[in-house]
Amino acid sequence: MFEGYEFTFAGRSCREFGLMLYDIDGRGQEDVAFGNKGSIVETRTNRRVKPIHFGVSYHREPLQFKLVFGAERPLDRFEMEEVALWLTGRQEYQWLTVEQPDMEEVQYRCLITSLTPISVGWLPYAFEAEVTCDCPYAYGPPVEESFQIRGETRLLIRDGGSVWETVRPAMVFVPESGTESLSIVNEDDGGREFRLDGIPAGARVAVDGDSGIIEDTAGGANLYGGFNLSFLRLVHGDNHLTVRGDGALTLSWRPYRNTAG
Repeated sequence: MFEGYEFTFAGRSCREFGLMLYDIDGRGQEDVAFGNKGSIVETRTNRRVKPIHFGVSYHREPLQFKLVFGAERPLDRFEMEEVALWLTGRQEYQWLTVEQPDMEEVQYRCLITSLTPISVGWLPYAFEAEVTCDCPYAYGPPVEESFQIRGETRLLIRDGGSVWETVRPAMVFVPESGTESLSIVNEDDGGREFRLDGIPAGARVAVDGDSGIIEDTAGGANLYGGFNLSFLRLVHGDNHLTVRGDGALTLSWRPYRNTAG
């Protein structure tokens, strides 16, 4: 259960509105289940005792929970409208942080999908907000690692998340003159290889693994013809990478955090 007193959403603190997290009239922050609720994917037939098992899906439902927050005095109509404008009606996911000691490095990428006033004695004091996240997990602080690659270079990258799901980091590669290819093999991901050939001179390669986009942000060249369509993935814990290709390489990502309230 959340025990924090303040929170920020979309870069603004509840303090700006004279609000805080609390329990009121028997309503408070609910217990939040861990996000990785599994759905077993399998088929059972009449002739088999055991199922034909395909795996487990943990991505079907986003993380959802409620926040209850309010003021120390009744709110007027204009104040309630300002709070609603701050929290609701947005088209893109926003960052939510609960200012609690054990949640300092946890952030939720979410939308407020409903906002209900709570009245005491016919006077509005608080709100109950339904929070819907973009995935089953929260996120840790952003991580960025930069390297200068020469020939074959071995790197050790650690993903400090708390789930078994793989992370697809964003990548930027600025090749040195004469470098036309980049290869990254993750030994801890079954030897999976990211490979890009035919990099044009003067290119700046930017890769968004989550969106499946690879582009030359310097010259606008189409890079898909030389790409093996295998994006780099980081597994939980240590990742031993073998990188081939001269240039400057930067990896950035946010670890997934499987957290309960």
